[in-house]
Parts: sequence; structure tokens; C-alpha cells
Amino acid sequence: MTETETRFEDGKLHVTRVYDAPREAVFEAWVATNQVEQWWGCAQTTAVTCEIEREVGGKYNHLMTIDGQHEHPSQAVFTIYDPPSKLQWKDVADASPAPGMVVTVTFTEVDGGTRVELVHEGIPDMEVPGGFPLRDIVRGGWTAAFGKLGGFLQTAA
Repeated sequence: MTETETRFEDGKLHVTRVYDAPREAVFEAWVATNQVEQWWGCAQTTAVTCEIEREVGGKYNHLMTIDGQHEHPSQAVFTIYDPPSKLQWKDVADASPAPGMVVTVTFTEVDGGTRVELVHEGIPDMEVPGGFPLRDIVRGGWTAAFGKLGGFLQTAA
């Protein structure tokens, strides 16, 4: 699979893609600040800064700049940190549209690479400014980020 697959099931967003890279390298791309800042964010993201503390209870914070103008903070805490197999974080920021959203990312070795499966739960049924459903924004953001990760891993190889 070279395309990103997404679906909503039981109120959760599922995102899956296989990357042509070793599991350890793909996992590291999710937790190394200098790597995350190169691929994280939606298609309109022009800059990312992050703070990552690699441990359960550690920070997993990102600040995306969208179209060079708007900043979008995301503050979370790791609830699972199991290299190179699994990450989970819970959104804890008051700035979030839905504190309490949980993201789980699983990294599985497969023939020819690594399958990354993300489950994003707790996305509220609400609209963001501009009248767009939040779940559509989240889906589009993860789809773009998974694509950008693919490009990053190709250039990092």
C-alpha cells in the first residue's frame, strides 16, 4: 500500500499506510523533534515546532503555522510509549477544540516495510470556523501528514 487509507468506524478515524522503511526508522520519525518538524501537519502547514518528551507522561506538543499566518497549537501527553511498536497520546490543552481526544499509532513490520495504523478517537461532532465539520478537517490533516511522512522517509533513506 502506498496510498493512505482512511475510514470512520464506531466514531473513530482510522488511518493506515505502509511505508518502505524499517519500523525503527518510521517510529523515530514520530518522536524525534528534528524529524517531526519536517513532515507533521496538514497540506497548508508551513512550519512546525514541537516539544517531545519520550516517556509515558511526557509532553507531545506541536505548534503548526498554517499558510504562514495562523498558529494551531496541539498539546498532549503520552499515555503509551512503547518503541518501536506503539504510541498513544491524549490531548490535554484548553486550546484544543476537544480536550480528551486520544490518538493511538501502531507500527507493525510487514513484508517490504512498516504498516502504520492510527486511530483518532473522541473527535467531537462540531464545526470549526468557516462551517467545516471538525472530523473532515482532522481526516484531511492526517491524510496529508501521512503523505508528507512518506516523502520525508524517502528523502531520509
